[in-house]
Amino acid sequence: MNDKIVIITNLYPLPWQPTRATFNYQQFSKLSERLDVYLLIPVAFPDWLKHRKKIIADDSRVLIVPYIYIPKIGRRFYALLMYWSLLIMAGHWLREISPNKILASWAYPDGVAAQKIAKKLNADFYLKVHGTDINYHGSCTPRAKQITRMANNAKGVLCVSADLAEKMSAIGVNPNLNKVIYNGVNLEKFKPKEEKDDDQKHPPFILFIGNLIKEKGVFELLDAYEILHKINRDIELHFIGGGPKLAELKRIVSDKDLSVTVKFLGLVAHDKLPEYLSNAKILVLPSYREGVPNVILEAMACGVPVVASKVGGIPEVVNEDTGVLVQSFNADGIAEAMIKALDSSWSANNIRAYAEKFSWDDNVKQLMNMLDG
Repeated sequence: MNDKIVIITNLYPLPWQPTRATFNYQQFSKLSERLDVYLLIPVAFPDWLKHRKKIIADDSRVLIVPYIYIPKIGRRFYALLMYWSLLIMAGHWLREISPNKILASWAYPDGVAAQKIAKKLNADFYLKVHGTDINYHGSCTPRAKQITRMANNAKGVLCVSADLAEKMSAIGVNPNLNKVIYNGVNLEKFKPKEEKDDDQKHPPFILFIGNLIKEKGVFELLDAYEILHKINRDIELHFIGGGPKLAELKRIVSDKDLSVTVKFLGLVAHDKLPEYLSNAKILVLPSYREGVPNVILEAMACGVPVVASKVGGIPEVVNEDTGVLVQSFNADGIAEAMIKALDSSWSANNIRAYAEKFSWDDNVKQLMNMLDG
């Protein structure tokens, strides 16, 4: 097949954020085995300016470019500003490639800008939506209208959950365009450990992996862990990830006198995550909103049960055999779900078997069907 596809997305690992959006990296790497794939990565101008010396143009198939905008002002114009920025910074590169397909991964502003570029290049346009992009931008009428118009001009819209497909239809996107394709997991990399670390050498721990922001429920998780600590649960809480709330979380841990049992491990390379996941007692992700987080699939591939919020597409992939859904989103509710998970008897083999339904090979086969349609 001679198809050339340019993927336009801000969700991709960057030299200064190597753990960013590893799910897209995995999916697009697998897609490149079937198509001629190029990636155009728009970066907000202040970040690009700050880190521009780290950008090494050693891969002709990946181009990182800045886009100009005014932070927090005139967000309805961000897509137009991104469109012009991409044309100016990458127009020649795009014309040289001459793609016949454009895929945007993130609805706004990336998708709206990408659809305009696809029209200019006379290329077929496709969209991938993730959850947060629709939950956030879809609630703002001017941006929602742009998203709806853009999506209805796509040949296909990849939705990572059925919940997200329903939300796309609810804002006016033709339901026939929405294709539910769940994310995949690297089943060779993420798998149960034959023998977990000895609890005498390494205390058992609850694991959180993600961006340390309020919307991930990190403060509620910390309060819930304090409840477990007070009832003498001999278990630690480990946070993997960075983010703007790290300093505040550390201060709260110190104020609660939990510094001995709550640990912040910082950013961990994706290749190193299986070691942490396979030794965890449970993975906890009490987010306010989500699509289908890849870390949940990766935990299950390691045979580890999950405690997660009943939001977005999470209830579609977490069932009573693989984890516990938080019924009341507060510290007590999260603590109750964690205690239930810790006290339950789980079969790592059964959890793993369930996770095997979510492979990147199957994911890309479904994506190819959409792109060929």
